[in-house]
Amino acid sequence: MSNSNLIAVILLGGKGKRMGNYTLNNHKSLLKVGNFNILSHLYTQLRILGIKEIVMCIGHFSLKIKKYVKNHIMDDSNKILKIIKKKTNNNDVRVLFSYSSADSSTSKRLKKVKKIIKDRNVVLLYGDTLLKISKNNFKSNKKKINFNDIILTVSNPPEKFGVAKFKKEKLVSYNEKKINKNKWVNSGWMFLNNSVFRFINKEDFNFEQYILNNTKKFDIRVSKNKHFYLPIDNIYDLNTAKLAWKNSQKTWY
Repeated sequence: MSNSNLIAVILLGGKGKRMGNYTLNNHKSLLKVGNFNILSHLYTQLRILGIKEIVMCIGHFSLKIKKYVKNHIMDDSNKILKIIKKKTNNNDVRVLFSYSSADSSTSKRLKKVKKIIKDRNVVLLYGDTLLKISKNNFKSNKKKINFNDIILTVSNPPEKFGVAKFKKEKLVSYNEKKINKNKWVNSGWMFLNNSVFRFINKEDFNFEQYILNNTKKFDIRVSKNKHFYLPIDNIYDLNTAKLAWKNSQKTWY
């Protein structure tokens, strides 16, 4: 599968404050799920999908990320491939870095990235989200983005809390957390036609909010993901990811 005209961009700039002590001395993307950090999982997915070039938008703990990528990410990725029993000939992945301050908006980060990607289309990933995307779905979106502005991967998120029903003070029923099949959210893996980048002019707004509030301005299509999806926003989510990996190492592969 050739992806020479598609470049991956991973957003890794944030501080991850909701992770508490876990991110006092480390970046969220370097927290481990199993024996491997989140970033190595994303990198491995992109290798399997044939991506040859990745831009990592860094800010907070940028030196730690760069050091890890330079010295360890390929070795860790190879170990993951061995565990999940998958092979790839994609052993020459070029990683580039784009630095912005930790408080920069996603628009500012993407505006800087424009100089690197030049005229290529982009698959944009969040550095703290685990999502399973099939090769067929990825290949289809790669073709479609040549004719559309944006392809937004949407998923059914699990509800954060169970729902209690009661009469007066007596509990009648309690429904555990479940997936709402009528609720779809932006789940990352956003495919962007290169033409979209000319609209990134202001640096003080979040790119995602801007495009989703301007659906008439852009030709936005959705790609439904019915597989695993987990944004790691807090420690509970991290533990959920660890448990998912423990139960099946192919959860998001």
